[in-house]
Amino acid sequence: MKVGKTKEELIEDIKAKIPLLVQNDLILDEISIQLNKHNINIGNILELINDENILRDANLQELLLLGEQLHLKFADTDDNWIAEWLNPSEIKELRLYIKESPYQETITLPYTFENVMKTGHNEYTAVIPNSIIGKLWMSGITMYNPNIQRQAKKKRVKSGIIEVMNLNPKSLHEIEKQALEGDLITSTLRYNAKVGSGMDGVEFIFDERDKSLTLLEGTLLDVLDGAHRTFSIYNAYMKKADLEGNMIVIFSNMTEAQCKRVQVDMAKANPIPKPRLQELAKGKLSDEVVIELKAEGELRGKITSSSNVKYSYGEVVTFSELSNAIDKSFHLENRLEVIKVAKIINDYMMYLFAYYKANVFDKNSLMFKSRMFIGHIELAAKMFEHNIPFEILNDYLDRIDFTIDNPLWEKIGLQKYGSLSARSRTKIQKVFEQLIQE
Repeated sequence: MKVGKTKEELIEDIKAKIPLLVQNDLILDEISIQLNKHNINIGNILELINDENILRDANLQELLLLGEQLHLKFADTDDNWIAEWLNPSEIKELRLYIKESPYQETITLPYTFENVMKTGHNEYTAVIPNSIIGKLWMSGITMYNPNIQRQAKKKRVKSGIIEVMNLNPKSLHEIEKQALEGDLITSTLRYNAKVGSGMDGVEFIFDERDKSLTLLEGTLLDVLDGAHRTFSIYNAYMKKADLEGNMIVIFSNMTEAQCKRVQVDMAKANPIPKPRLQELAKGKLSDEVVIELKAEGELRGKITSSSNVKYSYGEVVTFSELSNAIDKSFHLENRLEVIKVAKIINDYMMYLFAYYKANVFDKNSLMFKSRMFIGHIELAAKMFEHNIPFEILNDYLDRIDFTIDNPLWEKIGLQKYGSLSARSRTKIQKVFEQLIQE
């Protein structure tokens, strides 16, 4: 770049023309055609003009190419804009620039999966990275087969009626979001190597010695089970190539008739009773309360996701300890109660830390030990239930001697092996509960 010119000036030049660009789809298409020669697609352009952070992080070549096109379309003068920014040799180098894309590299067959286990007749299981799940679909190796997919949906087109995947858009969006955030729970997918698709009449080979499964040339994998996850992971992969997480994939090599039998068997699986589903769903609500408390309030930065609390770092309680305590004391029924309970607990904690700040780092006090939070949460619930203001929280807590030498703690098992015993949770809860009954 020429002396006196900066990347910051270039970005400001581009930002000044973005409002003109977003109002004209035709010009956006024309610019896209030009930049596509450099492997910069319409998606890349939209990211640059819609997100200033991405614009500022973009490399210089892409900014110069975009800036040049914007100048050609919207500037009032016919001057050589690029010559104002670059020397002749740099311009020549810019014309040869090709944006690297993680999506150009498709999977070609043969392709080998490692660490594969044989789990049945013509059935093999492997742990596959989500990025490979996405790339398999992008490469046209995994595909939809309406003959074996459960609940296919008919769609009318000009040429007649076709069958398409019956996918729930809401589920697709949720799974894609979880995949992008690296928060997608590992589950099992079933891919069936279509009989007859292999170039030489063989779809894959399993090597018993090195536990590898090789898909052979021409092989197509029908998604037997897990269409929502497969398609959502693909969508996420097209936005973020380095996806985190894995899926368990069961590879099979069955005829369509055999596949349909598997579908029937899966459909016969005993469903989870509705009351049990509700019970399981409730258990997650306490986690959501903890997530709220982690995000803001008195416990922000004080909750650890690991199993051990590092008090020297300002941590006071583990995620699981706090979640279990909330589940025991508040009995959440629906999501509407999550914010309400989070506020109750945060208000309690605000007064707790205000009144007893000196106890936080006191090694002789158990008041802020992780195991003690089951008592704090119980007291918060009981005070709220009896309309007792948290302003007088100290009137109740002052009745408990939290010093480590208090014989009460040894009596209820807190001093076992020099640490706090997990078995004492119920007894701790009872100590705090009795404060309201006195």
